[in-house]
Amino acid sequence: MIGDKIKFYEVGKELGLTKKEINQIMIFDNSKHAYLWRLLLIVVMFLIIIGWFNSLIFIVGKINENVYPSGALYSTVKLRDFKKKFQVI
Repeated sequence: MIGDKIKFYEVGKELGLTKKEINQIMIFDNSKHAYLWRLLLIVVMFLIIIGWFNSLIFIVGKINENVYPSGALYSTVKLRDFKKKFQVI
């Protein structure tokens, strides 16, 4: 498939087309429903952007979430408790 695109660019260059014209032909052909494909592409890109922002907001919300529930007492474990555990007798 990539080889076909390369050949398409080579043929377009031989015909004297610019890169912009070749891309326009490849993405939006001159078919009867070209406007429909453009609209569909815009909608899909919009949905991808919305999904990315939603996941970003969700991740930031999870990062800022409290570790302890409200009203709970905090842990009383200290570093010296671990030092006592790993001392060699």
